[in-house]
Parts: sequence; C-alpha cells; structure tokens
Amino acid sequence: MAQSVVYADLKFAAGPSSTIPEDDDSPYENVPLGPVTAEPSPGRWTRRWHIPRALLAASLLLLLLVVAVVALGACYWQVSRSLQDTSREHTAEQGRLSQELRAREQSLEQTQLELAQAREKLQRAWYDGNITQLELERRNAELRHTQQELAVLQKEMQVVQGKLNTSESTVSSLRACMNTDCCPRGWVLYKSKCLYISVTKKTWQESQQHCSGKFARLLV
Repeated sequence: MAQSVVYADLKFAAGPSSTIPEDDDSPYENVPLGPVTAEPSPGRWTRRWHIPRALLAASLLLLLLVVAVVALGACYWQVSRSLQDTSREHTAEQGRLSQELRAREQSLEQTQLELAQAREKLQRAWYDGNITQLELERRNAELRHTQQELAVLQKEMQVVQGKLNTSESTVSSLRACMNTDCCPRGWVLYKSKCLYISVTKKTWQESQQHCSGKFARLLV
C-alpha cells in the first residue's frame, strides 16, 4: 500500500521568546513522518483487500483437502456398499453351499450304509457259496468212492456170475451123468465117480481151492 503524508494544522508557538536558534524558531510544528492510514472520503465506500499468497495457498490446499476427503468418503461409501453386497452374496452362497454339503454328506452316508449292507450280503453269499462248494466237493468225493466200490462190486459180481455159470454147467453135467453114468468134458468116470486129473503142478492148498471152485473135493 502506498505511504501518505498528512500535514498537521499550523500551530503558533506559545510562551516568551527564547534564545533558541533561528533555525529552531519555526512557526510550524514538525510532525514525524510515518505510515498513516488514509481515511475514506465522505461519500465513498471503496476498500482494497490485500490477501497474502500464503493464505491463498493454504485456502486452496484446504479446499483440495476437503474435495479429496469428500471424494475419499464417496469412494469409501461405494466400497463399503460393495463390500456389504459382496458379504451378503458370500453369506448366501455359503449358506447354499452348506446346505448342498449337508445333502451330499447325507447322500454319502446313505451310500456307505447301502455299500456296507451289500458287502455283508456278498460276504454271506460268498460264505454260503464256499460251504456249497465244499459240500459239492465232498459229495463228489463220496460219489467217486461209491463208483469205485460199485466197480469193485461189479467185478466181484462178474466173477461170481462166472462161477455161477460154471457151477450151473457142472450141475447140469452131473445131472446128465447121474442119469447116463457120464462125466463132464475133461473128467474121467471111475467107479461111478468123476475124476479130474490136473496136469498143472500145484500145492495142496491150491489144488483144494481149485476143486472147490469146480464144486468137487480133493482126492486124498
């Protein structure tokens, strides 16, 4: 602001004259110069405002801070709203997944129970099958043993049948000889008795068995 100088009104020196030098004997009173604020003239309402640059920069910085805070608040509100929506969606999805998991667990438990029952039935069937297989093998062994015994009996029956046929032939020959005084073929009639003379050398026991087989007695 420009400096102004105001001159005071003239004042006359009061009191007697003195011996002050002429230079100091002045009818005017000196007023020290200094910055004096000019009073506004009547009828005018004009003022000049001087705003420091630091205050202007601080105000601008404060305004920017307010704008930044408002923007951050809006962003925070949007992010918070988005997080709340996401949290609600996550909670709903978690509930749905929990229900689905419980349903899967119940289904899995039911499947495990059915599998255990099926395994038990399979083991029972396998045990019954093994018992049946063992019983079948035992029956087959008995059948083979019976077949072997039957084969032996058939052989013995064939031998007995052969002996029976021989005996019947011998009895028929003896009957014919009794009626006609003759002997079977290979036998010799001696004193009304049929003798069989063997040309094979045998022991006494073998000869006796041979004669018994021909329904005869060994001659002593």
